Amino acid sequence: QIGLIFSPDECIPRSVDFFARIAENPIVLTIPILGAIIGWVERWAAIRMMFYPTEFVGIKPFLGWQGIVPANAKRLARMSTRLILTKLLTLEELFASFKGDAFAKEMKPVVDQITNQVIDEVAAKRAPMLWTNAGEFMQKQIRDKVSEEVTALSVQVVDDFSANITEILDLEKVSVDAAERDKKLMSEMFLEVGASEFKFIEISGIYFGFAIGLIQMCIWVYYPLDWTLPFAGFLVGCSTDWVALKMIFHPRVPTKVGPFTFHGLFHKRQKEVAKAFSALTAERVLNADNMTQTITEGPTGEKVLGIIEKRVNALIDKYLSHPMAAMVVPEGDRPALREELLGRIREEVPKEGGLLHTFAAKSVNIQHELEYRMTKLKPDEFEGVLRPAFQQDEWKLILTGGVIGFVTGCMHVFWVLT
Repeated sequence: QIGLIFSPDECIPRSVDFFARIAENPIVLTIPILGAIIGWVERWAAIRMMFYPTEFVGIKPFLGWQGIVPANAKRLARMSTRLILTKLLTLEELFASFKGDAFAKEMKPVVDQITNQVIDEVAAKRAPMLWTNAGEFMQKQIRDKVSEEVTALSVQVVDDFSANITEILDLEKVSVDAAERDKKLMSEMFLEVGASEFKFIEISGIYFGFAIGLIQMCIWVYYPLDWTLPFAGFLVGCSTDWVALKMIFHPRVPTKVGPFTFHGLFHKRQKEVAKAFSALTAERVLNADNMTQTITEGPTGEKVLGIIEKRVNALIDKYLSHPMAAMVVPEGDRPALREELLGRIREEVPKEGGLLHTFAAKSVNIQHELEYRMTKLKPDEFEGVLRPAFQQDEWKLILTGGVIGFVTGCMHVFWVLT
């Protein structure tokens, strides 16, 4: 019969030998084995609960569950970016050595393509006979001259971007926008960066569960009370999860205790983590696509187009002031032509391979800079790479471990008594 009644008689240690007691009820030997199995299952479930499900499942706000990381994706993205900008790199440092001249070669194929398209369209629409009669040699001269001037304009625009980079590029917004668009992004990043640590948490459940199961077995042998196993299970579940989390991040520096040296698992892997984090940040978060999309939206988009249009208008004014312009483009048609050209530029700028996308892709080698600087971080600063995934809601993981430990204890009681 399973009950929760404390019986003083049962708590009086009998003089029977420990092993004799086990011989009387050998089923108690399964307690450590069950503890190891449940310990692994509990850790596996706790890790999954950190990252899954991506969307809330249940009845909001309290009856249901959403993975801790997906639920806090924007906050975690913001914290990761602040770590980069406050401890590793600033926008000014990233763009300090970048000059438009180095950018010209990358942009030449794009410039030539757009220039030829625009010339053909304008010539065919405005002065088809004049353009045809010019002949191939003269057409090539015009194309080369216009391409040269547009390339110079691109260099000026890129230099303007660099000079105004803090006004047109908000890396924190890029990260948050990326996390909003891809709800799985932050989970996948933390799972990959902390793969070894999460595997340790999972596997350690077997060892902790078995060790605690031995203690539970000893308690049960001498005090076979129904409440002891569930109570011990709750304490063990909470304490082992807490210990596992501590072992990941502490001690921050190698600490020798007798013949043993202890070092937090995450800190021990600083070089590996730096490499993984910088690669993922560059490829999945602060990449050209995400930067371009964020830059072209809202006030920053207007700022970028303003920089480009200022330079383009100056070049258009130069060409329209040429004596040949009066023959090709009458005065009344010029505003429409200007708007047509500016509209074409607005359309082309954000495209993949366009001016802005190429600028974002080629201007900064963020991966190698991040990796190098992360390896030089102090232990407490380096901890901020993965710690935020646990810190705010780690009590939920610890409590979950306690609840699962309690349920496990009840299962133990049922198993032993039946």
